[in-house]
Amino acid sequence: MFTEEELASFHGVLQSTPEFVEINCGCTNPRYGDTPGKLRAYVDGKVEIDCNCMEDCPKVNVSPVEFARHAGRTNAHNNWKSQIWVFSHDGHKIALRRTCLMKHHTHAFQRPIRQVTHRDEFKQCSRCNKQRRFTVRTKETCKIYHDALVDNNWQCPDMPNNLLTCDNPEERESRTVCRGCPRAQRCEGCEQCVCLGCEMCCFEVCHCQTCVEYILNM
Repeated sequence: MFTEEELASFHGVLQSTPEFVEINCGCTNPRYGDTPGKLRAYVDGKVEIDCNCMEDCPKVNVSPVEFARHAGRTNAHNNWKSQIWVFSHDGHKIALRRTCLMKHHTHAFQRPIRQVTHRDEFKQCSRCNKQRRFTVRTKETCKIYHDALVDNNWQCPDMPNNLLTCDNPEERESRTVCRGCPRAQRCEGCEQCVCLGCEMCCFEVCHCQTCVEYILNM
């Protein structure tokens, strides 16, 4: 799975088997400090983390996105590879995206263009401050959400086809937790519904971090 030379570049390797490698990891919140964990990278591409923020923390076998969010990081669905770190052999923190630990994950999760893996997203109106839902299931709807996301002055009337005005009520909180994950209705973010960049949702003309990293790695 990983060579001895590759594993020797890390400090804190707990287990190394033909199926997975387990290693100490963490995520740093600028305000609250480090949240420690144990990361398992599997040969089939799956990544799981057990949180060790306290002895009986219930966050066990969670996705890296959920772990980063638990640590208090924002925009984890896009940036978890930069937010979660492991220790290099000399004890320095190094982001996952700069290590070999993600090589199986990157190769295993190449998603077909038409496969529905993008959960619904939300954007706050700059005028009424209401959260508005974007259903992103096609390249066109991804572009609509993407343009809204980078527009700090986005407002409800900017939704295509005059679907919304600021007078429309905001979704109930009990409804907003349902975001279209095929695995679980109230999923907080998992490998099946959180896309980290694909041909459908990334655009060459955009200079945001997600798009730039995807285009560079194509």
